[in-house]
Amino acid sequence: MGNILSDKNRAKVLAMITPSKSEILAQQELIKKLTHALEQQATIQGRVYSFIAAQGSTGEKQTQLRDAADIDLFVGLRPDDYSEILSLSATERNRALDVTLDDIVEKWFIPAVQEMDVHDVQKTFSQHPYLSLKMDEFDIDILCCFDISSTEIKSKGPITAVDRSVHHSRHIADNLTARMREDVRLLKSFVRASHAYGDTCAVGRMGFTGYALELLVVASGSLDGALKVLAALEQSPHDPLNRPLEQLKKVPTFRDDTIFIIDPVDTGRNVASSFSPRAYGWLKKRIQEIESAEKAGKHKVVMDAFLEKAIPTGALPDWLAPHALIYEFTSDGAVHYTILRDKLYRLARKISIQLKRERTGEPRFGNVLTEVYFEDATFSIGFLIESPAIEESYERRGPPAKLKEAAREFRRTHKEVSERDGFLWTIERRKWTNAFVLADSILGRAAIDGLTRCPDIGMVSARVLNALYLYAAPAESVVLDQWQGFKEKNTEQAK
Repeated sequence: MGNILSDKNRAKVLAMITPSKSEILAQQELIKKLTHALEQQATIQGRVYSFIAAQGSTGEKQTQLRDAADIDLFVGLRPDDYSEILSLSATERNRALDVTLDDIVEKWFIPAVQEMDVHDVQKTFSQHPYLSLKMDEFDIDILCCFDISSTEIKSKGPITAVDRSVHHSRHIADNLTARMREDVRLLKSFVRASHAYGDTCAVGRMGFTGYALELLVVASGSLDGALKVLAALEQSPHDPLNRPLEQLKKVPTFRDDTIFIIDPVDTGRNVASSFSPRAYGWLKKRIQEIESAEKAGKHKVVMDAFLEKAIPTGALPDWLAPHALIYEFTSDGAVHYTILRDKLYRLARKISIQLKRERTGEPRFGNVLTEVYFEDATFSIGFLIESPAIEESYERRGPPAKLKEAAREFRRTHKEVSERDGFLWTIERRKWTNAFVLADSILGRAAIDGLTRCPDIGMVSARVLNALYLYAAPAESVVLDQWQGFKEKNTEQAK
């Protein structure tokens, strides 16, 4: 790949995505205020800690994008102060840590911020409890980690997952030049513009994180190199130990992983393990598209691919609209968005599985694409269903005819049985012939605490359907124009 962005267009994009000095100063001032408030409360309560410092893009790395930065404030705990808990078995230790860290959030973090101008304050939970809030338009997480060395992490592993974060910041900050920091911002902006970034990803449950993208820039040395590495991850993993793909797939904890970006801080961890295959497939396609546009001299098309725009809200094509099913919900704000997102993905998967297959395993409503999308307090599940209406009965395959006992039982329990290709067959009547009615039935039995079904649908629902149509289907090479409605439309036009 050559220079995907000309120097002129590179400068234009950077001017639009790089935070202003005033924005960075506002972030730093806010970090100082929160740090001071936590230090004061710790003094009042006699609490001991190692450090309070911002991590992530707004910390030491300084790789944040304009108007798109969160603040992650870490409170480092000394392992020696918790030796009794850390000496327990893994299960007991995690349970005891939950109690201890919950106590810290309730009795230290919340009192520290309650006199400040904060809102949407929530105690939430990832591996362990932490505090989430908003202040001056910034999303802020305050969480604990253990202050342990990178050597100890490599030899014994971390105590909690976030113990690596401090070392992540140092590794990236120590290895970025000024131009590479620009490259990181450009790569992050490209992934955000593809709607495949982080836990607000619109193309799969989880998109690429900032740290993963930073690692690709550090490893390759440039934006163009990072895009090349990213596009080849399925065949060529990124691993500081240079283990081939076959070897990595033999590691038990990596067995189900699709792509590999191994953490240099902890080489037993695949940073990309949670990234959705759909998000990766879409990014690969987007990289191919901008490569083709660059070769064709379509420089504005390339530049636009690095600038985030909202997902379209236009109506689906007439031939596709009958295949679309949508549900919209509103959150009461009591439950963290990641928890609601995960529950909706589980619900979407449950509905999708039942739409695809009969209880006997035969195909039901054909291929089903589903996605979850949310903005602020509005959440939506969208489905594209290949055959929304089907016949009242289907041919069901039974056991092999040579299995005498099974065949006898099958004949006993079914009135009309025939034999073909070495198997028994019967005609089974369907309970469900309309995909939308079945989905409504499943949804009606699956209320989610914190979400209320909306009687009407709005822009968020329009966006999830467009994400399915414009991003998910191409990412998974689903040819929607082979579906029933499109065929019928073309047949009518031909007449």
